[in-house]
Amino acid sequence: MSEFPERSRGWWIEDRRTQLGMTVQRLAAEAGLSDETIRRAANGNPMRAGNKRKLESALQWAARSIDDIDAGGEPTELTGQPGPMPEPAPESAPRQRVDPAKAVRALLELAADQRTAGNSDAAEEALEMATRLARRTDVLVTLAGEIAEAEKAGRQSS
Repeated sequence: MSEFPERSRGWWIEDRRTQLGMTVQRLAAEAGLSDETIRRAANGNPMRAGNKRKLESALQWAARSIDDIDAGGEPTELTGQPGPMPEPAPESAPRQRVDPAKAVRALLELAADQRTAGNSDAAEEALEMATRLARRTDVLVTLAGEIAEAEKAGRQSS
């Protein structure tokens, strides 16, 4: 029995996660979100558009399914998707090292391009990814000014 009220956002997320054979941690990893973000989403807390799309993708739901649930509807499952997701295969070839600062700058450029094109959701998502990557790779101090400028530009265009 679910800890969430029937047909609530949490109920649907838990149901689909179970269908796909995923733990909360696995769902978070698949979505590129934290466990806490998944829990807050399941509890019905407001979500950023980019995080909704990530969660919907990991749950193999069509875009806007979370909005449909919040409006009292049902999520739309993507057709032709595999059942439970297999565990990732171990890497057999060594990975190439990517310069984190270059990757963050590329994401900041993508955010600016998306903002210029009028796609604020994609711009916000690229900026979130840049910030997360900067934090995880210890380049946040080096690129803090560039990230702050990108965030300022995002606020001004809103």
